[in-house]
Amino acid sequence: MALFRRRPTLPSTGNDFDDALLAELSKRSDLAHPRHWLHYVYAADESGARTVADASRDAGWHVQDVDTAADGNGWVIVAERDEAVVSPDAVREARAFFESLAASVTDGEYDGWEAST
Repeated sequence: MALFRRRPTLPSTGNDFDDALLAELSKRSDLAHPRHWLHYVYAADESGARTVADASRDAGWHVQDVDTAADGNGWVIVAERDEAVVSPDAVREARAFFESLAASVTDGEYDGWEAST
């Protein structure tokens, strides 16, 4: 009888930061359980921020906030989903989506994600 079993290695998302975050999340909870999931995108101006927010909504994300960034440089968009299953595939798809949105606006930047445990 094995007292200490190794957890299976998670498939890679293709991004070291995402892989590390998923590994940490999997230590604290079962990744198959739905959770609250947030993503952060920055844009240089309000017009770009509204473009990102609208596209996020069109893709089924709830936009929690569109506001000036805390440092006063640009705008931040916070997109979220409740009851999301945060799997390696879902993370890979979300990163591709939000990075493409960020690239579509002036000085856009995808700043990553966080999820509840």
